[in-house]
Amino acid sequence: MLLLLPLIIAGIVLAAVAGMRRVKRIQMSWSAAARQLSLTHTGTGWSTPQLNGSIGGLLIRVDVYSTGGKNKTYYTRYRATFPNKGTAIRLKRQTGLSRVTKFFGAEDVEIGDVAFDDAFVVKAGSENQASQYLTLPRRTLLLKLYSLYRGVDLTPDYFEIVTRGYEDEARTLITTTRRLVSAGRVLAGLTRDDERVERSLRSRAQGDMSAAAAELRRAEADPDDVDSRLLEAEMLASSGRLAEAEPLLADLSEQLPADEEVAGLQRALERMEPTSPAPDPSPVAMQEIVDDLFVSNRLSFETAEVFDEHYLGREVSWSGKVKSIRDYRTDMDFGPERGSKAVVVIAEVAHDLYGVAEIDAIVHLPAGTAAGFERGDQIAFVGRLLKADSMMRNIYVRDGRVT
Repeated sequence: MLLLLPLIIAGIVLAAVAGMRRVKRIQMSWSAAARQLSLTHTGTGWSTPQLNGSIGGLLIRVDVYSTGGKNKTYYTRYRATFPNKGTAIRLKRQTGLSRVTKFFGAEDVEIGDVAFDDAFVVKAGSENQASQYLTLPRRTLLLKLYSLYRGVDLTPDYFEIVTRGYEDEARTLITTTRRLVSAGRVLAGLTRDDERVERSLRSRAQGDMSAAAAELRRAEADPDDVDSRLLEAEMLASSGRLAEAEPLLADLSEQLPADEEVAGLQRALERMEPTSPAPDPSPVAMQEIVDDLFVSNRLSFETAEVFDEHYLGREVSWSGKVKSIRDYRTDMDFGPERGSKAVVVIAEVAHDLYGVAEIDAIVHLPAGTAAGFERGDQIAFVGRLLKADSMMRNIYVRDGRVT
């Protein structure tokens, strides 16, 4: 026992030294983040650190809390408090328990967007109130954050992001706080270009990436709005305008040094000009690709990676109902030569509780094809897969022809 005592003491000393070093590293990281964000850092030594202050018209607080008894679980909480109560909407991330309670009659307002209704529990005075507040830009933003972060919580007073663990990296604190501020300003109604973002997203839903990017290019510069610039970079890259997307992403990577979405889009840019199709040349069944790409909740760059690996260049023989069809002189998705562009509903994603969401094929057809079809007509076509847009549930098909 006497021989073990020095080892026990040495172990205690080493653990204490390691603990002190970690505490020092944490406090230094929080202090560095505070300087970058122009916030106040409080907490020294073993006390819990906090960041407090104001950014972009929002009151910001970043802190740490724990749950549990002996075996505590720590969480880092990022909260943006609104200057005024703008809405009676309450929203939380959907969980297994909330799905069960909703099944047995617990209150939850649904707005008719299957992906959104499946992701969040919404409390509001009425469905009309929820639909008016939860515009397409706000739903798109919240779904992105749902994919990035463990906890997303909106109340009439604040918006909050919660991440698991006691954050000890300045770059992550900076990144998450800036994502919080950007989202909080949209949710509080403090941004200047909500209508432009709405038009951009609707153009994107129709498969017109070039027009979608152009709307955001004309937006007023807002240093706190990283979300619309992320959308713009993604749309520029998807429409083949890589030279314009690259500097935008480079700037975002400095502002958001630990952002998974920015890093993923940069990886996607590096292979945006694929040199070879997916190794499997066999035709793709519609339900196969729909289940693989759109049933899960992936970010756009993750969907692009799966698509390029398994589906790029493969043949399809599908049919569906025409949503829109037009002739064009030149198109950023399909090239500079004349052609027709059809938006065709090819599938629906159904959920027992939340309803139905449509999957569209954006089809490149020979010039003049549009004259033979109207909205609502059935159309059968063949072609080769070009790309997929997870946010809008679109699949692009090039070199198509009607069969």
